[in-house]
Amino acid sequence: MTPKELTTNLNTLIESGKKIPAFIWGPPGVGKSAIVAAVAAQHGLEVVDLRLGQIPPSDLRGLPYVKDGVSCYARPEWLRPEGRGVLFLDELPNAVPTVQGLSQQLLLDRRIGEHKLGDGWFIIGAGNRREHGAAVHAMPSPVANRMVHFDLDADLDSWKAFALRQGLHPDVVGFVSFRPELLFSLDRRQAAYPTPRSWEMASALHGMGMSVRPSVGEAAGDEFKVYCDIVADLPDLGCILGGNGDDVDFPKEMSARYAVCVGLAMRCADENEALRAFEWLDTRSGPEWLQMYIADAMIRLQTQGRFGPFAAMVDQNERLGSFVAEVLREVVA
Repeated sequence: MTPKELTTNLNTLIESGKKIPAFIWGPPGVGKSAIVAAVAAQHGLEVVDLRLGQIPPSDLRGLPYVKDGVSCYARPEWLRPEGRGVLFLDELPNAVPTVQGLSQQLLLDRRIGEHKLGDGWFIIGAGNRREHGAAVHAMPSPVANRMVHFDLDADLDSWKAFALRQGLHPDVVGFVSFRPELLFSLDRRQAAYPTPRSWEMASALHGMGMSVRPSVGEAAGDEFKVYCDIVADLPDLGCILGGNGDDVDFPKEMSARYAVCVGLAMRCADENEALRAFEWLDTRSGPEWLQMYIADAMIRLQTQGRFGPFAAMVDQNERLGSFVAEVLREVVA
């Protein structure tokens, strides 16, 4: 399941108002926590992040005390009786069996002992499978059977849209576009390996002039360095965006082509620069490069609040409009 599909499913569950617990399976670094946070924010919900793999049973059950000679348990701070939000049970498979067993009542009855979770709260869990290299315990069948389960995979289009909106370094976005198989490549023998999350950190390291190897590992880091050496010889993208690229050729080397298309999309400051880049590519590249550029440029212009003027420009340019329509058809599909 892609991040977009997962987001749609979680939105549907929340909008329905039905308090059906959901669980997200996925390898490290593919965005499980980020998607839950984004969906909650979209609905104006608070998120209480409960890392079950890091808490003892007493923290889940509540601290004991004596009242009128009777042993009672205090309500845990995270078990909110009021308000609206998402109770995020992260690292549930990492929790010891005792904690997983206690969570069964929470998932089934929405309560721990005498303390009830408020009606405005949704329960979403997340975790890794054993094959992801995580130190997990088998989830008891009664616990698993009380949730709906979604499997999340790394997806280039979703990550790229995120990277463009967040303004990750163009070199990183271009490289991952060129080598999509390195968006996620789990290597249990290495502490650092490529994931959507580690490429975000790599963007920060690269922006500071550091090697990205501490974030994505030696193999991916060395490939990225070679790519950057090629990017260093690219034509001046500023000339193209400024309408002065008549004497600039489209590169022949494949990785350089990815770098140029991504770089133009990320550097266009408004709809006029976006149009100049499109016209330059239109006379020098094939339709696959134009379509990739348009898809990326639309995301960047939307992030910059320039999509309205760009849409008006599309209506006046039949050639540009045909590529925009094709991109939108693929998004809907």
